[in-house]
Amino acid sequence: MQQYKIVIIENTKNKNDLVIALLADLQFDSFEEISDNSLKAYVLKDEFNEESFVSLFKANPVLQSMSYTVEDLEDKNWNEVWESSFKPISIGNLCMVRAPFHEQSNVKYELIIEPKMAFGTGHHATTEMVLALMLEMDFKDKAVLDFGCGTGILSLLAEKKGALFVDANDIEEPAYFNTIENATLNNCVKINAFHGDFKVVPNKSYDVILANVTTHTIQENLEVLIQVLNSKGDLLLSGILFEQQIIVKNLADAMGLSLRAEKNQDNWVALHYQKE
Repeated sequence: MQQYKIVIIENTKNKNDLVIALLADLQFDSFEEISDNSLKAYVLKDEFNEESFVSLFKANPVLQSMSYTVEDLEDKNWNEVWESSFKPISIGNLCMVRAPFHEQSNVKYELIIEPKMAFGTGHHATTEMVLALMLEMDFKDKAVLDFGCGTGILSLLAEKKGALFVDANDIEEPAYFNTIENATLNNCVKINAFHGDFKVVPNKSYDVILANVTTHTIQENLEVLIQVLNSKGDLLLSGILFEQQIIVKNLADAMGLSLRAEKNQDNWVALHYQKE
């Protein structure tokens, strides 16, 4: 059974989204908003680096005025607890995300997700916006990379929309296994899962790249992602806070990408670029 630490952060001053984005880079994988001014953040005990955590709060002016406490969570099956609160979600009229224990839906694209701690169930705005952008795109016979795949939810929709194949990678081992599990649940046979960063991705080129990660991860990997993106290929970027979008847009502009569409939801931004 996985052991977690919980960090309770107070005085966030309506900056919960910013705190979540910063902690995601420190391997925190689940969050619970207590109010607009407080937040619970969960991290695997083995993944918690107290030195890096303290340094983050000391170095970031926005975080310096916040207070926090770190506690060990009681021994409990947290996946089981989380599963009990997992609800189906609709993306427009075409797509439904549900768990295996929910009733079957009658939509064009039904995505079955086995609820785990892996990121990407469609409930967060970052994932929902990418799914919405994907529903507007043509995936027929496209080579797709799902970079930072989480649960593999984006890979599932890509295959169901006709992708030739989908390579999906994630640095988190539970996400890797969850992607494989969800591919099987959805009878998807064109998804190839890889555990690791960009170095584990096959030496291929892609027509579509999906990257629902963090602004920091986008900054670190945008150049190599563009290198493996085919001419006229589509690049979907998400996990970007509204106030951080200028960082990504300036970087994308400098690298010659053309902005085709964008979505905003709950202080998050998703961007659809095309390589000229």
